[in-house]
Amino acid sequence: MAHLAKISEKGLMTLPSRIREKYGIEVGSSVYLIEQESGVLLVPLSELSTIYGMGAHHKEKILEGIRELEKEHDEEARN
Repeated sequence: MAHLAKISEKGLMTLPSRIREKYGIEVGSSVYLIEQESGVLLVPLSELSTIYGMGAHHKEKILEGIRELEKEHDEEARN
């Protein structure tokens, strides 16, 4: 599902309440911005901290999977 958020003159973005509630983003929460080929992925920091280090021994396979997903996403976006 897609949601629209506008950027203010100061570069601020207001996340829709449905998104904030679904992902537990509250006042003062931090999010991680991950640059990708097709855009920017916003991930709540609390979610990242719960999975930190889980895949350390599978790093290359995980990165390969991410690259494959990005490639598929880019191909779908072009069609």
